[in-house]
Amino acid sequence: MVYGYRALALPIEAVTIQVSLEESSGPTFLMSELYQGALTAAPSHLDNLRQLWQSLQEDHNDRGDFLIRIESNIPAERGMGSSAAVAVALIRAYYDFYDADLDQESLLAYADLAETISHGNPSGLDARLTVLNRPLSYQKGQSMEVFYFQTPYYLLVADTGIPGNTKEAVAGIRQALDSEHPSRHLAAKAALEELGQASEDLYQHLSGNAPASLKAIAQSLQSSQVNLQALQVSSPELDMGIRLCLNHGAAAAKLTGGGKGGCFIALTQSQKEAEDLGQSLVTKEMIVDYWLIPLASPEPS
Repeated sequence: MVYGYRALALPIEAVTIQVSLEESSGPTFLMSELYQGALTAAPSHLDNLRQLWQSLQEDHNDRGDFLIRIESNIPAERGMGSSAAVAVALIRAYYDFYDADLDQESLLAYADLAETISHGNPSGLDARLTVLNRPLSYQKGQSMEVFYFQTPYYLLVADTGIPGNTKEAVAGIRQALDSEHPSRHLAAKAALEELGQASEDLYQHLSGNAPASLKAIAQSLQSSQVNLQALQVSSPELDMGIRLCLNHGAAAAKLTGGGKGGCFIALTQSQKEAEDLGQSLVTKEMIVDYWLIPLASPEPS
């Protein structure tokens, strides 16, 4: 969520990332799916890693050259926090290489630096979700809250294969709110308020003392999607995938991440239903990949 309303984020343990470092004769070389070459010559979309690496070395008076290998199955630009995950993995790999202690405050500070370079003014939610690996609730001006919940349901996370565009989505909402036409301003404001209420309702359903019903959770998720469509944050491929999920028995489905492409999620009663739905979407070429996650986060024992 944006504009001061509650945001909820869940970790996806089905995706992984690994960063390894080896000393080299120089220059520092990056090997990844997105780019292979000297880090100093990396394209602009990797400025976050280049500047993060520079800060790490400067802060530790390190002039060494390295081979940096990044192996990840987290798709980039899909609203799954890949930039934060790569940054956190690189920071941890650097400290591990030197067998140095890394406190959480320093880890988050470096991750926030990288995220600021990537996104301009990030909430810090993706970085903290990666570091803590726990569901988080966040509202601007308040501390992020870890919350725990239990349901028997499952989420299908489906990747359209099309990069999202958070900047375009946010700019479109801002343009609508600043419109000289009162009707457009009022429509955007109302959709944001309803979106914020849906997020709040979902938080209450999940964090309440009594287990939430599938219907209650589904209503909150579907309300979110209706208002995201009203704000023109969705896209044709997201809308089609979501319709297919609903037509094939999903309790609810909505986009996730920044919108304008990327991923969507579907709520199902069971893991098997989620698996069957994912296979159907792949067969119909509506998505390129999918992951299943339980809609639950029990407290650590």
